[in-house]
Amino acid sequence: MKTSRFSTLRFAVAALSLSFVSVAASAQDTAPALTAYYGVKDALVATDAAKAKAQATSLTAALSKVEAAKLSAADKKALMMAKTHAAAIGKSTDVDDQRAQFEMLSTSMISLAKATKPAKSYVQFCPMAANGKGASWLSDKKEVRNPYYGDKMLKCGSVKEVI
Repeated sequence: MKTSRFSTLRFAVAALSLSFVSVAASAQDTAPALTAYYGVKDALVATDAAKAKAQATSLTAALSKVEAAKLSAADKKALMMAKTHAAAIGKSTDVDDQRAQFEMLSTSMISLAKATKPAKSYVQFCPMAANGKGASWLSDKKEVRNPYYGDKMLKCGSVKEVI
């Protein structure tokens, strides 16, 4: 009986260790993408379409290096959607279009950040964004700087969650 319990416990510890290794590896993969995402966010806060376009191109490249095999099916879909929306921002020179894509990009990046936890991130929310429906985004700082309105409503929003 002792041997079987010990074996079961050893197996559980080994499985748990593999899970942590997988999450850690994924975190390393997604950290550059999260940094590039913050660049897009900051460019939109500054209402700088050219910089948002350049940062989105960097984000697309960083997302392409994330090993999808290490992600769950739902997180693979989030990765695919993040790539799609980052690429759309990278092709646009209109800040309003970029902000619309950023809303969907943020949803995907929040999912990836929750799954991989590459760094401490703040999920922030503006109730007025997206035509009054509200929209979230990630920030590396607790202080709210709204990418959906820039200097028009720079501090509109609140921290909803810490990842």
